[in-house]
Amino acid sequence: MRWLGRLGCSLGTVLLLGACPASEDEGDDDIESGRTTHAPPTTATSETTDSATTADGTGPVTTSATSTGSSGSSTTDSPTTGIQPPYFDLGVPDSPKFDMGCRKVDFLFVIDNSGSMSAQQAQLLASFSGFITAIQDSLEESVDSYHVGVITSDAYSANAPGCNTLGALVSQTQAGGDCTPFAEGGRFATEMDDLEVVFPCMAEVGAFGSGVEQPVTGAIAALDPVMAGPGDCNEDFLRDDAILVLVVLTDDPPAGTLDDANLGTDTSTWYDSIIAAKNGDPEALVVVGFVPWMNVGCVVFGIESPNLIGFVESFGDQGVLASICEPDFGPAFAGAVSTIVSTCENFEPPA
Repeated sequence: MRWLGRLGCSLGTVLLLGACPASEDEGDDDIESGRTTHAPPTTATSETTDSATTADGTGPVTTSATSTGSSGSSTTDSPTTGIQPPYFDLGVPDSPKFDMGCRKVDFLFVIDNSGSMSAQQAQLLASFSGFITAIQDSLEESVDSYHVGVITSDAYSANAPGCNTLGALVSQTQAGGDCTPFAEGGRFATEMDDLEVVFPCMAEVGAFGSGVEQPVTGAIAALDPVMAGPGDCNEDFLRDDAILVLVVLTDDPPAGTLDDANLGTDTSTWYDSIIAAKNGDPEALVVVGFVPWMNVGCVVFGIESPNLIGFVESFGDQGVLASICEPDFGPAFAGAVSTIVSTCENFEPPA
């Protein structure tokens, strides 16, 4: 998959034809809620302002648009007239028009590689393409740079030599072998890579890892500046001027070993450690957690994990909680799109 934007009304179209599809303004309220509605047939001639500029570059192009409904009367186009965006399970909001906001997004996937995670890893691979494409389509007018990295819930033994520590970005797996070189030379993928190829290589981490699962501790380690120095395993991955999307997948129950899910574990610093990685700005990140919650049919002992649930919930509106046992991760990922879009829209990069 190459990072291709959706077809739209280009500047050349404006200059040659003088018109674009009708204004999307009528659907703003519904777009914010993730719904698209159709306006009732009315007779109207409306002025629409396209995002393109005039030939001399001095301002927006304003055109008049009149359309005819199925009854033959003249109607104003609904917000969904024209080329439709791709839909990913529950649907993707139309691309917002940003004057400000983020230009970069860093995705960190934390994948539990313990012995019970084979099916859940397969679910992730099946849902990943639709999730990333939905993000790209929704942010095509805002974002031009993506980082995509993977870590595991343990010190990953199959990783490249020198990076077999908790929190190190995965560039080599038992199933996929060496996933490098990535297009921009780091230990993570970017918009220049073919993610249909490189993400499965990074994410097929296998289910032979430690039963002492530390997905949150691993995420904190991955975002620590200690891991990001020159020549270090996570060099250049995390950027101050990007929003962070942290995706955690684990089925770790609150029993057995003293790991992140165990009720005896001190979780008091988890939230602050993640926020510190984004310069203390809780609005600069989104946390998506697929954890033992509600539907726990696939979890050992069939019980929820309060530590992991509480971690995701601690981020308030910036946290998206889902069950690791969902038969399809697509709807949960689709539901996270609007949170990621609004976070990007409202982001103010540090000076």
